[in-house]
Amino acid sequence: MDQTLIDQIVTRVAEKLAQAEQQECACEDSGKPGLLILNQEHGDHCHPMLESKRLRQCYSTACALSQDYQCDVADYDTVIFYGLTNEALAKIATGNCDTPYTRMASRALLLGKRIFIPREEVELYRYASTAPAVYYSMLEEKLKILTASGAVICPGDELEDTILDAEISRAPKQECSDSQNALKKITNSPKEQRITKRVVTERDLIACKEGKVTRVCIGENTILTDLARDLAKARGIEIVRE
Repeated sequence: MDQTLIDQIVTRVAEKLAQAEQQECACEDSGKPGLLILNQEHGDHCHPMLESKRLRQCYSTACALSQDYQCDVADYDTVIFYGLTNEALAKIATGNCDTPYTRMASRALLLGKRIFIPREEVELYRYASTAPAVYYSMLEEKLKILTASGAVICPGDELEDTILDAEISRAPKQECSDSQNALKKITNSPKEQRITKRVVTERDLIACKEGKVTRVCIGENTILTDLARDLAKARGIEIVRE
């Protein structure tokens, strides 16, 4: 039997098992906000998020593709875009959505859902060193439409923490758990770092976050990139201009 076919069968079986497990936990998750995984094709790269025990403590997770897109994005609080190809990006940004994936992604934005996109799933970034600058900039402008609409792009290995940090930051005070209260006490005493570079990038802020920095001071004329600004917002890093 062809190895590709075997891999597809294994993937389908894994998705069906995950879906069955979701149904078994329906009663347990009924009071939790929903988190929807949005993908264009079957694969295993999104399974860690779908099956994450940490996320399941806060969310009822589901995969749109495993349900053949027969679900209503309005029922979900948070949506993760996987497989954001250049074609899908262009369609979503212009509202010209003619596939189940792009239609659901567009509706998630229109409904004001919280959107997260793993950086590795943005096809555009793969051509940063080869595409003509003018063509790359054109597609990058379409990506900025998504981020300006609230979508957060972050490294895949930080996605889980980014989603959970955002959930904690918006939790009502009266519903905070002891661990959340402890986190708030810590953030009330910010750790500060000054960056003197002319241009501050996403990589700079990732390094700050790894060092538990919660406030970054930059010069009045320092350029803060869009991705750096989005990361600061998502990870709770205060930017102060001096």
